[in-house]
Amino acid sequence: MDIHPEIAALRRDRSPQRDAQAAMERARIAWRAEPGAQQMLSELERFGAGAGLEQCPQLEKLFTECGEAERLMSLLSRHYCAALRDTPIGHPPFRTGFDGKASSTLLARSGRAQLMVQTREPGFYGADAITLSDAARYDAVLAGKAEASIVRVRRAGEDRVYISAQSMPLTGEERIALDRSSETLVVERVEQRLVSLQLMRDAADPDPKRTYDLETGKLVNQSAASVAISRQEAMIALLGRMRRSDVAPELARIALAEKDVSLRWQALRECIALDSECGFCTLARIARTGDDSLAAAAGALRAQLLETYPEFVRLEAEKCPA
Repeated sequence: MDIHPEIAALRRDRSPQRDAQAAMERARIAWRAEPGAQQMLSELERFGAGAGLEQCPQLEKLFTECGEAERLMSLLSRHYCAALRDTPIGHPPFRTGFDGKASSTLLARSGRAQLMVQTREPGFYGADAITLSDAARYDAVLAGKAEASIVRVRRAGEDRVYISAQSMPLTGEERIALDRSSETLVVERVEQRLVSLQLMRDAADPDPKRTYDLETGKLVNQSAASVAISRQEAMIALLGRMRRSDVAPELARIALAEKDVSLRWQALRECIALDSECGFCTLARIARTGDDSLAAAAGALRAQLLETYPEFVRLEAEKCPA
């Protein structure tokens, strides 16, 4: 393997790396000392704990007026770019992702809220579907030029929505507030690099994320709204792959008692796979509970299993109490 001489030097002597990160820390402190920066971060903590945006005057100013967000982000760029110019191997302390066309940089997170900078490079951004989540979102468009639409939905049944779109050209000055449970911003074409500051806060007890086909309005995917729920789903799937039939009663309890629909469905499916009697009786019980949000899906799966596997007919009659 060829190793660049400068990288090899860093492996022998790590002091330049320590110096570079010290420069990043000085940049962080210098930016936070700028007027309004520390107040913004302090208010992010209150906002993340549930305070209204109107109770956070500096945050509200960023996302309702032009000028303040631009000033603070320009100062942030100035401090960190100066540090990188002097120490190019430094790493700014922000989580960043880039897929070749769009990037996201997480500036701060507190409680249920997060503050990030998002960019999109010039080009076309086609979308076949939209994903909605139980969250509030505020955008401050800082620079760029793009064609976009605010897409809104209203329910048309358990697994379908009506979709409408409102065209919104972006010119670098917009301030946008979105209820992400029923609306989202879809960027279709970027003419000049689009840069936005975004504030997002999840609901205290969020519903699952749902993805809908833009053309038909049909629900195409549903996933957990929180990292904690996703982690539980992954553990349940692992238990299924390990063929741990001894956990079937606990999976049945989760399917019956937990609130998150996605987690309950994952537990129910794995319970059926691990212990057909325990799982099918739990499925039948949910299907018969009219006010259960899983009743329709459980009823459809029950009918499918009864048709495909006749032995479940006998099982239901003998083992599953009405």
